[in-house]
Amino acid sequence: MEGIAYGGDWNPEQWDRETNLCDIERMVEAGVTLISLGIFSWASLEPEEGHYDLDWLADLIDQLHNAGISVDLANGTASPPAWMAQRYPQTLPVDSRGVRLGFGSRQQYNPSSALFSQKACALTEAMARRFGDHPGVVMWHISNEYGCHTWESFDEESAQAFRQWLLERYGTIEAINHAWGTAFWSQTYTDIAQIQPPRAMPTFHNPSQMLDWRRFSDWALRNLMIHERDVIRRYSDRPITTNFMGTFPFVNYRAWAPCLDVISDDSYPDPADPQGAHEIAWQGDVMRGLSGGSPWLLMEQAPGAVQWRPQNSPKRPGQFLLWSIARMAHGADGILQFQWRQSAKGSETFHSGMVPHSGENSPIWRDVVETGQALKRLSPVAGSRMTSRAAVVIDWESEWARGFALGPINSENGLDSWGFFGPARAWHQSLWEAGIATDVVGVDNDFTSYDLIVVPAVFIDYSNMAHSLRIAAERGSQVVITAPSAVVDSQCGAILGGYLGSLADLTGVKVVEHSTLTGPSQGRTYDARESTAYRISGAVETPAALNWCGIDTDNEALKRTIELVGDAAKDLRSGRWAEKIVPVGEHEWRGLGEGNSSAGVECVAYFDGRGGGVDLAGACALSRNRVGQGSVWYAAADFDALSRSVLVRMWASYARILPVFPDLPRGVEAQEREGFLFLLNHSDRAVELSGIVGKDLLSGSECTGHVVLAPRSALVVER
Repeated sequence: MEGIAYGGDWNPEQWDRETNLCDIERMVEAGVTLISLGIFSWASLEPEEGHYDLDWLADLIDQLHNAGISVDLANGTASPPAWMAQRYPQTLPVDSRGVRLGFGSRQQYNPSSALFSQKACALTEAMARRFGDHPGVVMWHISNEYGCHTWESFDEESAQAFRQWLLERYGTIEAINHAWGTAFWSQTYTDIAQIQPPRAMPTFHNPSQMLDWRRFSDWALRNLMIHERDVIRRYSDRPITTNFMGTFPFVNYRAWAPCLDVISDDSYPDPADPQGAHEIAWQGDVMRGLSGGSPWLLMEQAPGAVQWRPQNSPKRPGQFLLWSIARMAHGADGILQFQWRQSAKGSETFHSGMVPHSGENSPIWRDVVETGQALKRLSPVAGSRMTSRAAVVIDWESEWARGFALGPINSENGLDSWGFFGPARAWHQSLWEAGIATDVVGVDNDFTSYDLIVVPAVFIDYSNMAHSLRIAAERGSQVVITAPSAVVDSQCGAILGGYLGSLADLTGVKVVEHSTLTGPSQGRTYDARESTAYRISGAVETPAALNWCGIDTDNEALKRTIELVGDAAKDLRSGRWAEKIVPVGEHEWRGLGEGNSSAGVECVAYFDGRGGGVDLAGACALSRNRVGQGSVWYAAADFDALSRSVLVRMWASYARILPVFPDLPRGVEAQEREGFLFLLNHSDRAVELSGIVGKDLLSGSECTGHVVLAPRSALVVER
């Protein structure tokens, strides 16, 4: 396709023929160029087992093609039909308590079911055989949002598949016992048949077993997708995708991305959340990283409100176009919505559509048409790439391991109190707020093209990553590693002799103790009468019940940065996570401040005893180890937003990285794609910008220096 793709999911089986014909005319009016078809159509495509009715779909594809609208054709396997559940109940998923889930929703399938895969591949083959070389089909779409509702099943077929997966991974039952540490709690297995999925249990699960179960479940889903992909490939050479969901916790997109030709994403920031703009930036940078820097496709967003949150706010005036352009600013070459026409019935009746219930006489329809016209004018941007000198490193398996680790701060379902990728999101936001273009990459990336690399809480120790980071530091990069990193091995076993594992030599420090604050939710509070009555208990201090620690510094570079940021930045703080670190080979840190180092490692900032850090007073909170021409920093605390902003500014100075566009007003974001400058005003106030030179693609006018950017609007300048 040429230009920026624009359109959305169309579900014509919900409507009569006359409405569908009118819809194609409306699509042309709205500037639609790409429509997703067939995503939830299995019951219409195969109304009876083995009987395929594809003529209605062929007619619609032909009509769209004749209207100049391309088709992203789904194979229809996202939502199995009623006859499948009735005739083959073994294809339905089973939850951890042994309850087989029923029909009447969507994704009611067991990822390990060979029979389900067989039926899905049969439908896929019928679709691919019929439409594989149709000129109107430009892309294939497998299933939909894998794992969104069903990412695991605890039935016996899945149990057998799990055992086979374990044998292929480890080879022997002895190796499994060793990997899982089954000597603890008398969990040793003597036969592979004794191993079960981690169903509901009396108390804690084995963390290593949970980690492998999550890996297996991800593999089972991915294997299901690969089987359907391979069927399509036998009949069609068109690109194949399946839609991701940002940093969805239960599917490892780093493992899925190489299996696909196009990276596509579904993204629904909350218009009532002031950090919605960052959610767009975060997901866009993640998708660009998954695509290896190539453009990606926004497969779904909402033109207005969604229906699945407890409270559902509509987009504000101008926000639909602004957020669409923001996706492009982070690498998208296509903007699609769920869905084209808002459903009249069903679970998503009140999820907005491009054609809302009120029809064309509505603000949403006017926004849809305006956005289509704007994206057409932005066609020159298509195919351009982004260049970033900063990177944030993420790893799905590390997040799983961190969530399953029992302590010091426990979690549920593998999601800890920070939220999935919480530390990575926080550091990414600090870079984004500072105006620094940032890639989001994996632990297996080559880091040599980056001058600032942040590794936030990569919980598993990866020696290959440590080697790659060393190469980057030696050539001059600033490498920042934050707690808790390299705490366990690949099987969730603790690193012995001090945490940080293979990163210890690189950072020059090791972690001798996690000293987290449990926060006020974990501590008993006393009123005045109780404190008076309890002679002993009332006198006990519990600093760990607080949720912050004070940080101070004697480092001149950090002091200068604090002065540049302003007085508020003098109050450096961290949150609930704190660690005690010492130089490698030593038992304590001797001395604080600039010039006081041990084994070449400098303490840049330390806990000053304020807040909950009274027992940590004087302990190092941030260290620096010079490696080659660069430096490796270790943050032994989760610095708060203001402290992160100071540190990011200091590290950017060391790395000689400047913002994409300096000195922007509050609320304004700048991003750049090969010759195109995106300026996005997320605020409610008009802003004046100077130094803008080039052609504004949205208005067609020339910018000669001074421009005014309206509230919730964008400027895209070809330079």
